[in-house]
Amino acid sequence: MLRHRSGFTIIELMVVMTIIGVLTTIAIPRLQYTRERASRASMISDLKNLVALQEGYFSAANDYAAGITSGPEKVVAGGSGRISFIPSQGNTITMSRRAPTNKNGAGWSATIKNPRVTNKAADVCGIYVGHKSYAPNAAVPGPGMPACY
Repeated sequence: MLRHRSGFTIIELMVVMTIIGVLTTIAIPRLQYTRERASRASMISDLKNLVALQEGYFSAANDYAAGITSGPEKVVAGGSGRISFIPSQGNTITMSRRAPTNKNGAGWSATIKNPRVTNKAADVCGIYVGHKSYAPNAAVPGPGMPACY
């Protein structure tokens, strides 16, 4: 008497493994691209939040803050104060205040990086407020408008 065996043949298993391999080859680069877009979106969001905080600071001190702190905000006249801001995970912000001159008013600029963004053509985002000479890069179109470059 012959017994009927149930199960998969080696050929069926190899076909399934090939299909999984093809799907993985397609999905992994797309996943990396999606992660980079999400990281870049968090960078732009942090810059926009920084603009709102700086404008709030300006209304209180009549000047922009010189930097950021993770502790309590320090409002000091003369541009040496700090705003309280914690950037999104992985984001590193560099900010510089521009003192007013006879020609240009007060302003500031900031750049932000995230190591998860590996596309070197757009791995830094920047923003500025004030005169166009405060722009961190020519790719930033105007004051208060973030851009990645």
